[in-house]
Amino acid sequence: MESNIKEFVNGIYSNIGKYSKSEKKIVDLIINDPDFVINATISQLANRSNISEASVSRFCKRAGLNGFHHLKVLLAQSSFINTDSQNNVSLDSEDKTLDKLMNDKKDEIQATLEGFDKAMMEKIIQVIKDARLIQIMAEGNTFPVALDACFKFNQIGRLAFTATSWEVAMGQTLNLTDSDLVIVISNSGESRQLIQLIEVAKKNNVTIIALTNNHSSPIATLSDFNVVTASRGTIFMSEYFFSRVSAVTAIEAIFMLMLADNPQLKKKIQKHELLIASKKI
Repeated sequence: MESNIKEFVNGIYSNIGKYSKSEKKIVDLIINDPDFVINATISQLANRSNISEASVSRFCKRAGLNGFHHLKVLLAQSSFINTDSQNNVSLDSEDKTLDKLMNDKKDEIQATLEGFDKAMMEKIIQVIKDARLIQIMAEGNTFPVALDACFKFNQIGRLAFTATSWEVAMGQTLNLTDSDLVIVISNSGESRQLIQLIEVAKKNNVTIIALTNNHSSPIATLSDFNVVTASRGTIFMSEYFFSRVSAVTAIEAIFMLMLADNPQLKKKIQKHELLIASKKI
């Protein structure tokens, strides 16, 4: 049941921006007034949202639920939806804005780490250990996460690389073999360019690990392993997602798990730090 709750809540946030007008009204109530939804009848929710009961039923079906009662049960058992996490912040209320930001970031980190499947993570660690080369794929504002991942993996002796240019990345992908690994980082899991890179990699039988916040996205579906990076809340505008913190958290967690698996890797980090120490004051 707990995994179903997490999938439901993560799905609510990861699909913000994709809902129809009717669905958006339901989601707004779920996020901003969950207590009402938990205690309301389907008729009361429909009336307050100014939509039909059929629209509510369709939303529940699209969310993979058995019905409106199933929605209320999951919502009641969820500890992830914060009734204070409303979208009515502004620059005129700086403290409130910063408090919301802090709470959303904390929720993202918690939900991402709690969503880790132990058996899958063990397999991911082994795949990274066995890989000859690791190509990290990302684009847009997620690309800094790819750079961070490259830095971390190279520090512990795993040869990793990335590219800001899609054309260069495609050239890299064409040279991968079944001994190599691709890690693709995408908030939506729907980037056409990243999908093309994955399709080329799969033709060479390359193992694919995805970090997305939508477990049913095209990139997640194409991948051998999908790590769900949770997003929580929106601020100022519905299109702004908190995506990078959860992705960085996932990379950091994988890195730390590899160190825990082999403490001797710390020596490689120390050697690297000594070599670059001269660049610091």
